[in-house]
This record gives sequence, C-alpha cells and structure tokens, in this order.
Amino acid sequence: MDTMHAFWKITPGGNPTILLRAEDVPPEKRAAVANAVMDVQHLGAEQVGYVRFEGTPRLDMMGGEFCLNATRSFAVLLAEKGLLAHDEDGMFGNVEVSGVPDEVSVRVSFPEHALPFAEACLHLPSLPEPERMDDATLIRVPGIAHIIQTGAMPSPEELPAFCEHQRKICHVADEDAVGHLWLKCEQNLFEEQEAELFPVVWVRATGSLCRESACGSGTLASAIAFHALHGTLRCRIVQPSGCTLSVRLEHRPGGWDVWVGGPVRMTARGETDLTGIL
Repeated sequence: MDTMHAFWKITPGGNPTILLRAEDVPPEKRAAVANAVMDVQHLGAEQVGYVRFEGTPRLDMMGGEFCLNATRSFAVLLAEKGLLAHDEDGMFGNVEVSGVPDEVSVRVSFPEHALPFAEACLHLPSLPEPERMDDATLIRVPGIAHIIQTGAMPSPEELPAFCEHQRKICHVADEDAVGHLWLKCEQNLFEEQEAELFPVVWVRATGSLCRESACGSGTLASAIAFHALHGTLRCRIVQPSGCTLSVRLEHRPGGWDVWVGGPVRMTARGETDLTGIL
C-alpha cells in the first residue's frame, strides 16, 4: 500500500491550510488524518481540507464545515492547474464546498510582483441577522456560526473553558464549527470600516480549538455585523498575521453577493508519509 500522498500547504494571508486529495483519504479517516498532519511534528497547519479536481471542483473541510480561506486557497491551486476560466482580470469559476448548499464563486488575479489575490463569494438570499446573546452577538453564516465577544480575550489557560461556556449559552455546541471572535475597531466614520480581528475556531469533528492567524468566515461575519450597525458595504479587516482581508457586500436582485479576498501564498507542496495514520 502506497503511504506517500500529495499535499499542498497554502497560506491565505495567515491561517496555513493543508489540502489533500479526497480520493486518498476515506471520509471516516479524515478527522484523524487532519489532526495528525496539522501537528508541528508533521506538516504543521491550522486546518485541513480534502479536494476533488474532476467535474465541478470540490473542497471538503476536515469537520464538514465551511471555510472561506481554504476556499480561496483551493482557488489558487485550481488556477495553477488551469482548471478555472480566463478573462481580462484573471481567472474565475465555481466550486463546491462543504457546509454550503450552493456553489461558491471564486476569482484569482495576478498582480505584478505580488502574491495572487484570491476572492470567494457567497450568494445569500438575505444577510444573516445578528442575534444578541447575553454579552455576545451570534452570527450564523453558511457552514459555521460565529460568536462576536465583548471584553478582553481570556488567557490561554482560561480560553478553552470560556469558549465551551459561550457555545453552550449561545446554543451552538452541536454546530460543525464555531468561531469565537474578538474585534478591535474605531467608530465607523467612513464608507469603509476598518478593524482588527482576533479569531479562535472550534471544530467539533476534530475536537480542535485553534487561535487562528486569519479567518475568512470570521471576517465575513464581522462585515455582516458592521453592516447591521452602520450599513457598511466595504470592510478592511486586519488579521492576527498582519495581513488585511477585504470584504464587499453587493446587493443583487434576489439577494446579496458577499466577496472576501486577500493574498494567497503557495507555501509548500510535495508528498507526505501517512504511515500509521491511514
């Protein structure tokens, strides 16, 4: 049995992501494989996705959740393989992603002397309504629920218990994935909101709680919160990595297009040994 399998390690503005071929890892093994390859003793990352290139390209995340940053990473890989269409602005197409019932639009452009800029778009019939929960705000985006916290982030020792308590009081402990978000921003005085995001993401299938260096769906949830408060249609949100992700909300007949974009680096690629894991 061949124990060497292809991988791609991609950094979409932080949030290092490992992509493996879906056909190499049976669904019942994916959570265990993800935990193994995320470890610093193996490839090291914050999350893992499983990809299919044939037909409509598809990305399944390690816990069946939705991840915007992994989707943007997948878009760059598809562009590299020539599996997206071309226009004068770059490359574009649609992909299937776990946690989302409809296809997600992606677009990749290639600025000169810069990293590829990849965007992913959710098509929503309406924007989720923020739900007030005690001292927090809950925003449910497709495939993941996000809790925007007030106050300071707890210490690393206190964080797991705090997040578990918040998931219980917000009634999201049964979700595939939950983000705990801390935001730092000035009062919105301009058309475009700017903020800093500090995300922690819990995935039920892997039992992981990760202080992420970037979070695309958390950035999306933050933009929806700003829109509910101020009517803001554009945001620039700085991630813990120092990278900025941009969001634009576009009202269309029958709903909204919400685009999240930023730079993506192909960090490493090759084969990894999964002996004793599969």
